[in-house]
Amino acid sequence: MKKTQINQIKVAIVALFFIGAACKKKESTSNQDETVNRADTILNVTYENGALSSGITGVTSTNATAPDAAYMVKPAGNGSNYAIAHKIVFGDPAYESDGSVRSESDAIAAANAKFYPGDERRYEFSVLLKDWTPWLSGPTYETNIFQLKVSGNSTSGSGVPLQFRTARNAMRLRYEGSSSIKDIIPDLRLYVNQWMHFRVDVLWKDDATGYMRTYMKLPGQSAYVLVDEKTNYRTFAGDVKVGNLGYIKWGVYGTQTGLTRIAYHDDIRIIKLPLK
Repeated sequence: MKKTQINQIKVAIVALFFIGAACKKKESTSNQDETVNRADTILNVTYENGALSSGITGVTSTNATAPDAAYMVKPAGNGSNYAIAHKIVFGDPAYESDGSVRSESDAIAAANAKFYPGDERRYEFSVLLKDWTPWLSGPTYETNIFQLKVSGNSTSGSGVPLQFRTARNAMRLRYEGSSSIKDIIPDLRLYVNQWMHFRVDVLWKDDATGYMRTYMKLPGQSAYVLVDEKTNYRTFAGDVKVGNLGYIKWGVYGTQTGLTRIAYHDDIRIIKLPLK
């Protein structure tokens, strides 16, 4: 009888060991979301080869004609060898593209980077606002630094589901049609010339069943923090039946009289969700 009890105890201990190991493994896997490097990653723009396209077919650098509208920064100051810089100068047509003051990269021609209703994706990017001139007074001139955009065509308009924009001295999220605006960094002056990191998880839907969650990790923070969330929400601002498709853009777009804007971008990444 005593021997049977001892054997039962041994079996119980072994079972607990395997349960504990399984739980630990599951927890470890779920915490790897910041270092995903498996098949989940469908676009990874690191610029580590020193090319303005990061060597990726379908990634562009800028349509502005100025030689320094887009250029490589080495070292990047964030642990990387390279990052891309975009520059605009108000009043100089060499820093204009499609009739606006802007210099932006995009991945509209990268097949894996496009998104459509039903896709679930994570978008990440890092940005440094180089010698960013603070706002003092007057109108709010906003500058785009990253966009989740839907293309338009001759028969149908479309929208921009999400924009990261500087406005006065704040960083804000602007949703499609300006239906919602939220300032997520009240005072950007605290972080000029420092790397900031952002993440957006999205379920792309053309009806009110999607979601969009935005996170950020500021200098001094060790983990991403949720800063805004929309659920039961129409995230795809377009119509695929007439050719609308989703893509990403990053750089600088828009400024006010007399200002030059420069932003560095690095580690632009798109990841399939849910993680495997």
